[in-house]
Amino acid sequence: MKAQRISRTAIVGVVAGVLAAGLVTAPSSQAAGTIKIGYLNATIGPFAGGAPQITIGLNIALKEIKSTVAGKKIVILEEATDATPQLALEKAKKLIEKDKVDILFGPLSGDEGVAIARLSKKYPKVTFINTTGSASEATNQSPSKNFFRFHGDAAQWSGGVGEIAYKTLGYKKVAIIADDYSFPYANAGGFATGFCKAGGTIVAAQWPALGTKDYSSQIAALPKDVDAIYAGLGGADAVQFLKQAVQFGLKKPLIGGAILVDGTVLGSKADIGDAVLNTIAGGPVPDDSYSTPEYDKFKAQLKAAGTGPNIFSVLGYNSAKSMLAGLVAVKGDLSNNQAAYRKVLSTLKWNTPTGPLSMDKNRNAIVSNFIYQVVSDGKGGFATKSLKRQDKVAQGTKVFGRVNTCADVK
Repeated sequence: MKAQRISRTAIVGVVAGVLAAGLVTAPSSQAAGTIKIGYLNATIGPFAGGAPQITIGLNIALKEIKSTVAGKKIVILEEATDATPQLALEKAKKLIEKDKVDILFGPLSGDEGVAIARLSKKYPKVTFINTTGSASEATNQSPSKNFFRFHGDAAQWSGGVGEIAYKTLGYKKVAIIADDYSFPYANAGGFATGFCKAGGTIVAAQWPALGTKDYSSQIAALPKDVDAIYAGLGGADAVQFLKQAVQFGLKKPLIGGAILVDGTVLGSKADIGDAVLNTIAGGPVPDDSYSTPEYDKFKAQLKAAGTGPNIFSVLGYNSAKSMLAGLVAVKGDLSNNQAAYRKVLSTLKWNTPTGPLSMDKNRNAIVSNFIYQVVSDGKGGFATKSLKRQDKVAQGTKVFGRVNTCADVK
C-alpha cells in the first residue's frame, strides 16, 4: 500500500503568527522597540523533514499577533542545526553572544535539548523555550530556572501504551529496536514501564545509531518468538526502517514510539503500508476523528499553510503560542532579567486545541496524551483511530537509558 498524505488534526493557540512566506529576518544590530528571538531548528540531518513543520507552527502563532507585542516588533533569527548537541551549542552561543537575542526558541531533538537546557544555566539573562526536544533529563534533572518546555517528555507520551499492548492486544513478549539517543530511551522507557508492570516481558533490544540507512541486519536479528516489535525510530530513520520491514517481510505487529507513525512519516511517499497498518502508538497529536472548535481552527490554519497536524507542527505551535502568550501578558517587558515574563511562563495555563496545558515545578508541561492505531483510510493511504485519551499526564522523575529488559525500568 502506497502512503498518501495523511490528513491529521491540528492544534490552535493563544497568541501567534508570522508571515506565511517565511520568518522575519533580523536587522544587523539591536533596534529599539524590538524583541529578538533566536530560533534553532534541525533543518539538516535525520529530522530535516520535520523541521519546516515547526516553522509553520511558529509562523501561525506569530501571525495571530501580527508579530508585534505592545508596539514592539518580534524579530526571528534562525540558525540551522543537525540534531547533534555540538552544532546546537555552537549556534546557540552565536545567537546569544553575537546576535544578543532576548529569547532562544528550540531545539528540535532530544540530545540537543539536554545540551541547551544545561547551557541555559550559563546565560541567566536569556529565556530558553524548548520546541520539540523531549528527553526527560532536560527538565527532571537539576532543572534550569530559565528553561521552559510547554509539552510532555518522551516518557509521558508513552503513558498507557504498554498497558494497552499487554491487556487489550495480548502482547506478552516484545523486542525493542530504537535509535540510540536520549529521546528513544525515554520513549521506550515509558512504554516498558507500563508493559512490564502489566506482566509483559522485554526479551531483546537493539539500538542502531541515529541516521542509520540499512536496517537489514537488525531486522534479521529480531527474535521470531515475540508477539510484537517496539520500534522507537523517527524521521528519515522511521521511513527507512518501515520500507525495509516491508522489503524483508517483517510480519510481527509494531508498537510505535511517538514519532514512528507521526503524520510526517505516514505522509511520506514510501511503500510502508504492510508494516504500519494496525501499529499502535501514543503521543501529543490526536487521532483523525478528534474535533473541537479550537482544534478544527488550527487544522484549517495548517491546511492553509499546506500541511496538517503532526508532532512538529503541533508542538511548534503550542511552544510558540506559550512563549508569545507570556510576552503579551507582560506587554513585552523583559526588564529585571525577564523576571515578570518568567513568572508568567512558570504558571501558564491555557486550553490548547489538544487539551489543557499547565506547568509543573520544573517548568515542564502537564498535558493530554493520545493513544491511537494506524488503519487504512480506504483510499490507499492511512488514518488513525483513537484507542484512549489520557489527561493531566505529568512528568516522572526517572531518566531512562537503553531499555534491554524489564529490569532496566524497575
